[in-house]
Amino acid sequence: MKSLADLREQGQDAKRFVETFVLKVHAGRWGEAEDHWERSVVDFLNTKDMDGLSARQAIEDAQRMAMAALWYPAKRWGACSWCS
Repeated sequence: MKSLADLREQGQDAKRFVETFVLKVHAGRWGEAEDHWERSVVDFLNTKDMDGLSARQAIEDAQRMAMAALWYPAKRWGACSWCS
């Protein structure tokens, strides 16, 4: 699983997500943001959508899903579902 720091290096969209999620939503608390990121990825890994996928593909898909799920509330309201 990619850390938020690793994800940040994956292009402009990923960089904007990480900066918003860490700096705006979690007030720069990288540890807390990382914990919430990892929980989200693990939640998506534990869905039926991942059945039959290779481990690599499942992790990549779970990371994409987590980023999509976390990005809208982070950008729109400055919120995190794990913080609520």
